[in-house]
Amino acid sequence: MYVSFESGEQVAAALVKADPGARAWLLLVADCHAAALDELFAACRSRAIAVCGGLFPGLIQGTRALDQGIVALPLPPGSVSAVAILGREGPRWTSDLPDAQSAHPSSIMLVDASAPHVDGLLDDIYDRYGNRMRHIGAGAGYRDLRAEPSIFSSEGLQANAALLVALPRRLSLGVRHGWRRIAGPYVASRTDGNRIIELNWEPAGRFYRQQVAMQEPALADKPIFPDLNSKYPLGVAKEGSEDIIRDPIRTTRDDELEVLSDVPENALMYLASGDRDSLFEAAREAVADCGAPSGIASCFISDCYSRALMLGQAFERELEIVTHALAEHTDVMPEGVMAMGEVAANGTQKLELFNKTIVVGLMCHEP
Repeated sequence: MYVSFESGEQVAAALVKADPGARAWLLLVADCHAAALDELFAACRSRAIAVCGGLFPGLIQGTRALDQGIVALPLPPGSVSAVAILGREGPRWTSDLPDAQSAHPSSIMLVDASAPHVDGLLDDIYDRYGNRMRHIGAGAGYRDLRAEPSIFSSEGLQANAALLVALPRRLSLGVRHGWRRIAGPYVASRTDGNRIIELNWEPAGRFYRQQVAMQEPALADKPIFPDLNSKYPLGVAKEGSEDIIRDPIRTTRDDELEVLSDVPENALMYLASGDRDSLFEAAREAVADCGAPSGIASCFISDCYSRALMLGQAFERELEIVTHALAEHTDVMPEGVMAMGEVAANGTQKLELFNKTIVVGLMCHEP
């Protein structure tokens, strides 16, 4: 459900009124309310409500794209949440995770998009659960890309953190992006996590700008975010499925290219492009890929913020397409976030953090 954010007390009271029996909530909060979170935490603690969640540049409820307020999701009994602090040696979990054989077939994952070593987190979760658990989620962060904490639990904001909420619910999901290769391949000849140091053995920042300028000379001197990356992301080649899109956000003083998610060294990459029609079609396909499972309880949507920037006022048209496609077999509406990266694993492929992608997940009442 959507809750306006006037004060911490008002939000906490709204949660109690909406579902008096819910003792735990996942809160997806617009980043403009970051300064008011401490008040919200205190108000929830006074009512014995456990909260966890993240800050995002935008929210989604049905066909509406919102830049303030909260999307609040009550967590069903039996849900387990855990926070990880990300580091070079792997994630440090601050509480116990569910056993791999437990009745938790799905999770919602939120990851600080500015945190280092996200790949280590994804590998750790996949090593624990393999294909026994399906995942959906989002990269949390701020619309101005500032590197400040964006993941929280009832104890407050945590720096360089991730949140996993294991759910006793079955999940069906679709993952699509609609971007297509227009140039390449290039070799990511030197990388370090989410920094591409060299592309085709040349400084990656300069090389990327040159490739974009060859497609659209008017962008030659424009900033990478939000001008170049909104129209010309990079794709990591992936056999048997769509390329995994990587979203450039800035260059470093050494002319390295920073992207929102890690890139393996020596990966083959392509310059990609798309238009409204190809992105809209991808949204339709993401819903279709979910199928029509029985007993749908809710729909979680994670749609990339820079995808929204590219579509502009047409972004709500994409949300209309999703909502109308869902209406063919359920009356639930999509609720979720405009994300700084999209998390998904459908039980057949490795857990990934995507960029410029739409992920639609149907949560069902029964596990």
